[in-house]
Amino acid sequence: MKSKLKYTAVALSTALLLSACATTRMDAQWTNPDYQGRSARGGSVLVACEARELTLQRICEQQLGAAVSARGATPTLSSQLAPTTTQPSGVDPYLSAAKKAGARAIVRMTLSSGAPLAVDGGPTIGIGVGGSSGGYRSGGSFGGIGIGFPIGGSRVSQAYGADTALIDVTNGATIWSGRASSSNADDVTGQITQLAQTTVEALQNAGLL
Repeated sequence: MKSKLKYTAVALSTALLLSACATTRMDAQWTNPDYQGRSARGGSVLVACEARELTLQRICEQQLGAAVSARGATPTLSSQLAPTTTQPSGVDPYLSAAKKAGARAIVRMTLSSGAPLAVDGGPTIGIGVGGSSGGYRSGGSFGGIGIGFPIGGSRVSQAYGADTALIDVTNGATIWSGRASSSNADDVTGQITQLAQTTVEALQNAGLL
């Protein structure tokens, strides 16, 4: 009975943690005052994503491109273009590609992973024999013989964040930048989709898309 109650309590705590944190939001935004009233809506936009893994990069570009398209701009995915020569120091690496594609602006998103959010583990088996604990310890106690180990292993989930910039192709100036965070850690694709939607919605609310 104690083992069952312990497992139920752990599962409930994990569920409460995930439900409390399962949100995607903009944490901070900045808009260049020189671009007030200027929008990329109706024009061509180069969409670029940076991530540690190629799969995440492709998912990000696809979802970000879809969000941009839904708001009236025409997206060109960076991965669909031929590689360009190295840019001078301090110049946006996608600037040449955007100019060749005839894009009016660049939407560049960088994905970053945060600290592990939750550990999803199964029930544990505990073996206890009377006597005092002492001497050697490794997850339990010898002497009194208290040993515990999980059944079925465990899984560590991660939440992602996204730093995004809207870049003017004509001069490389940053028009807008924003930071979004997600904690829907059970579904990476879902996180990226929500980050893209939330970020592009913020661009639209700022009157820039």
